[in-house]
Amino acid sequence: MLEPCVCLDLVFEGWDTPAAIDAVAEAGINAFEIWGWRDKDIERIRERAEQRQLTMVAMSLDPAVRIVDEGNVPEFLRSVRESIEAANRLHCGRLVVHVQEVPHGTGEPWYSSKERMDLLKAQRSNIAKALKAAAPFAEDSGVALMIEPLNTLVDHDGYCLSCSRHGIEVLKEVDSPAVRMLYDIYHMQVSEGNIINNITENIGFWGHIHVADAPGRHDPGTGEINFINVLTSARRAGYDGYVGMEYIPLQEPVVSIKATADIIRAGNRE
Repeated sequence: MLEPCVCLDLVFEGWDTPAAIDAVAEAGINAFEIWGWRDKDIERIRERAEQRQLTMVAMSLDPAVRIVDEGNVPEFLRSVRESIEAANRLHCGRLVVHVQEVPHGTGEPWYSSKERMDLLKAQRSNIAKALKAAAPFAEDSGVALMIEPLNTLVDHDGYCLSCSRHGIEVLKEVDSPAVRMLYDIYHMQVSEGNIINNITENIGFWGHIHVADAPGRHDPGTGEINFINVLTSARRAGYDGYVGMEYIPLQEPVVSIKATADIIRAGNRE
């Protein structure tokens, strides 16, 4: 069963977090996620989520640690332990791991040069070593760690992971059920396309799915992606879980999330 979930930091950008939780609940949606947690009052978030009977699905590892380089594993493990503790307080079962500071701006694909390809291969090896060291903490806590490939062509020039294949290579090397991938349909449409095949042929690697349309990273239905077909295919292939709305709404946010929730739920019908 596909269940809608709302990323508060982007869809409700500028809102007070408890007020955004209220808006999600009033829209008839039962789950939400956030980005970083250190700049938020997590006790207020926990209390409001419990009052509204909402599930917190995911949040970002905070602080993000540059694990594309060697030598940062101890710092990464500190962040993992502290973020797991915060996640447990919030009853949140997933942490999104950004493997470096997230750059912004239009750039080039990962295969733009042999030098770039060689560098990224070495960086992926470092990422796998760091995640392998962190995997026992995730396994013991019941909180999954999720890497997320991001597109480098439009939004995040120079980010290490920009295609699902490279993320899967890392997961295979780590070999832990507690380390998964967040498959962001918008980012992967920009980076590689072939969305339905890539999702369905690798269904066991996904810990979470995000939706936003391309181009523009706006509401599903405003661009080129047929989300009902994509999500129906994911469900039929075995994906059973939350679909997070992580986009810049062109409509009023509550109107937008209601419409997107309808699209997500339509993936359950066939």
